[in-house]
Amino acid sequence: MQQFLAYPTLFLGDLEPIIKQHYQRLCESEKVLLEWLANQEQPVEISQKPPDLLSDADFLKAIQSLRRRNLLEKSPILTLQPVIKQYVKN
Repeated sequence: MQQFLAYPTLFLGDLEPIIKQHYQRLCESEKVLLEWLANQEQPVEISQKPPDLLSDADFLKAIQSLRRRNLLEKSPILTLQPVIKQYVKN
């Protein structure tokens, strides 16, 4: 899996339209959070949110919504599923 994700061009095959469809349904605050998390080298804690990213309420709502959609890992720290991270970065 790591070698696949490390390949310079992301090829998701049949998954790409499905991921794209889910991504397009997200609200703006969810997209902002996904983009920020995709650019983080390490998983982050909620307290590490930059103050200018989103309001606290929008930030927490976006986390809750993304967890419900299974786009965030279910853990106390914030991290994306590897394939979602690569999709957002591309």
